Amino acid sequence: MRTWTFDFRLTLLIAVAMVPSCEDKALEKKKEATPAAASAVAAASFTARAAELPPAGCKAGRDQPAELGVVVGDVHGFAHDGTHLYYSSWALYGGRGEVGTVRKDGKGLRALSSVTLEPRGLSLDTNDVYYTTGIRLSAIAKAGGDTRILAPQFSSQQIAVHADDVYGVPGDYGPYDRIAKIPAKGGEAKELLTSKRPARELGPNGFSSVAVDASGIYVTDSGGNRLVRYSLEGDKPKILASRVDKPYALAIVGPDVYFNLAQKGELMIVSKAGGAARKLASGLSIKAHIAADEKGVYTTLAGKDESQILVKVPAKGGELTPIAPVPAPQTVEAIALDGDCMYWAQRVDSSKTVMYALAR
Repeated sequence: MRTWTFDFRLTLLIAVAMVPSCEDKALEKKKEATPAAASAVAAASFTARAAELPPAGCKAGRDQPAELGVVVGDVHGFAHDGTHLYYSSWALYGGRGEVGTVRKDGKGLRALSSVTLEPRGLSLDTNDVYYTTGIRLSAIAKAGGDTRILAPQFSSQQIAVHADDVYGVPGDYGPYDRIAKIPAKGGEAKELLTSKRPARELGPNGFSSVAVDASGIYVTDSGGNRLVRYSLEGDKPKILASRVDKPYALAIVGPDVYFNLAQKGELMIVSKAGGAARKLASGLSIKAHIAADEKGVYTTLAGKDESQILVKVPAKGGELTPIAPVPAPQTVEAIALDGDCMYWAQRVDSSKTVMYALAR
């Protein structure tokens, strides 16, 4: 049964609830008077949250490839550091390209520089990305900024950075084979060696790939059918493998050099000291790309109806492990490895390439 006391208390509570507090009024006035300030606070909060999520390593699982980003055009250059992949790409239709970066944790892709000449070689040091466009060698900070032209004429389609220098070889570009060298900070470009390339009907015919470490400059001489090591000054050549049919891609791992034969589809290994080259696998796709470390070599096999299969080959040979199917007409254009994941650029068509990651 309601009493007058109950009714009085109920009326009092309703009245109190309907009257805004002084703090509420002040807050409303502040919101009305300073919308810009509120936006600034929100922006500051967003910045603070973003700062709490710096780029991280690969988060991909082992069962299904993780899509990291989509690039317009074909990917030619490919390299990585602890948290990012770096690429150069070119869209044939439209004649435009870019140098960009993809976070390994899948949190985004960003263009660093637009290019108007087709980019090819790409390599890194601690702070910068080096890349070729046409016959020009340029550099840009990994964080972005202004592009620096290191050499207006470097004539290299494949490059490698070692210590304080950038080295380059021409690939199939032009009639001459050469090794070029320039300080990474800029300066005079030098041709360490040059020679006229032998004519061959079936390519590739040039100095196709280059890798450099403290022991020397390693080059796949596709036209000469040999794998050669030069000193860091370009002299004292040592033939590590001869009479090998069109060696193409290569990777240095510890005391060994891995390379493949562009047309025959064979994966080979040879000691840095030289000796007989040994076949690890066959059936690779034409001009397959490779990446290698102590855990194994990753490359592509030729599948049915022009499809490809990403596979792992044990470092010293043995049974191949399938990684992922690549349906025709798609192709793998680049592969990279770190301790956690393998990464690859999968060309869908002339306007689209997808970057993937898969835990190892």
